[in-house]
Amino acid sequence: MVSAAHSTGAWLRRHRLHLILVLALMLRLGHLIGQDPLAAYAAGGDSRWYLLNGYALVTGFEQGQVTIPGLPGVEMPVILDHLPTPPVYLLLLGFWQALLPPAAAVRVLQLLQVGLSIATIYLAYRLARTLSGAERAGLITAGVLAVSPAFVIEPSLLVSETVYMFLVSAALSVYVPAFAAQPPPGTGWAKPLALAAVLLGLAALTRAPLLLFPVGLALHLLLACGWREGLKRAALLLVLYVLVVSTWTIYNRARWGRWVIGAEGLAAFVFIGATDWNGPEQVDENLAATTGSAVPRSTEDQQELYQQAAAQIIGSDLGGYFQRRVSDLAAAYLQPHGTLYYGGESLKDLLVTWLQTDQTPGGLLRLTQGDWFWPKLVIYGFHYSGLLFGLVGMWVSRRNWRATLPLAGLILYLTLVHLVLDALPRYLFPTLIFWWVFAGMALSRWWPRRKAAAP
Repeated sequence: MVSAAHSTGAWLRRHRLHLILVLALMLRLGHLIGQDPLAAYAAGGDSRWYLLNGYALVTGFEQGQVTIPGLPGVEMPVILDHLPTPPVYLLLLGFWQALLPPAAAVRVLQLLQVGLSIATIYLAYRLARTLSGAERAGLITAGVLAVSPAFVIEPSLLVSETVYMFLVSAALSVYVPAFAAQPPPGTGWAKPLALAAVLLGLAALTRAPLLLFPVGLALHLLLACGWREGLKRAALLLVLYVLVVSTWTIYNRARWGRWVIGAEGLAAFVFIGATDWNGPEQVDENLAATTGSAVPRSTEDQQELYQQAAAQIIGSDLGGYFQRRVSDLAAAYLQPHGTLYYGGESLKDLLVTWLQTDQTPGGLLRLTQGDWFWPKLVIYGFHYSGLLFGLVGMWVSRRNWRATLPLAGLILYLTLVHLVLDALPRYLFPTLIFWWVFAGMALSRWWPRRKAAAP
């Protein structure tokens, strides 16, 4: 009996990671059961925009009302020569829609994203284990990402975050291990660095805000490897990265005679960040009110107008602009991604109302009767725990800065980018993977002490 129990315990210890990944897979597949795949084409959602523009890009439909065969009434105006987003995710969506009927294409895409989500959990496990040198840190990180509701929900949504998070995690999981040793090895660095550059290029062609992050990695190489060796490695990283990103630039120049680096919509995001997002119609009204002229139909002229309007607003009230951007960024961090999926009243707004008008135990208890209170509360718990323990993990791992700086640098970089661009919880959500890598490192140190102190 003792021997059997010992064997079972040993088997469980050996296969802990596999069990976590299987659990993650079951939760994500369970979330998909019962969902109508055609709901992704519903009007008003980002998924519909991605699907129809992706279909148009792959099938060569350049301008006008694009429709999906087999879905009467599902149409949207597209202008492919002025896409505001990079092409990688659009190409993925368009390929499967051109190959399969709409419902089957959506389901295949969701299943593919489930697979990428599981792969991302594994990559986060590897990063936490490599950086801490402890298996426990990797298992904590993987376990949390496996069951966190926001990460369970995300693969079912046809937006670019799942693919983007996989590509960035894969790039850093290749890049970081070389710096876990002190000092970084002098040989064998070219292949992993080249692969990291290609993956970062694909990630930047999935979401444009990542565009300048490799410049930060180049500075990291100079700091970690010394001027001479670092310069050689930085040159390889940046040259390959630029070659990958330039494919979209060359395509736009050859096909439409335009220069595009990454994406064209950044000026609009700067303008939205200088004002407020209340839907596309309100953005057009704000643009017309600021410039005193009608919004031009040409997207190229619109981008120029966005730049002028943003400069006018920022220049007229620099203090107010900075205050607005800090407030929006703080709100994006305070509102966890995933809570909007459940709809209903905002848990944060309910709590603020209770603090301002009630402050009684009965009123606090009534908050639990709000729409989707408990699922939202769980998401809040995971979100704030990741931020809190992530900060602790950054502190306790500070001496291993050569290896941890790229992850902390990515979090800081994306935070600063969205201090300028529009900030939404969804845009900051990819950083939560790396917050939990640091949190896993912190909790792996705390758990043995707690266990030893137990009576």
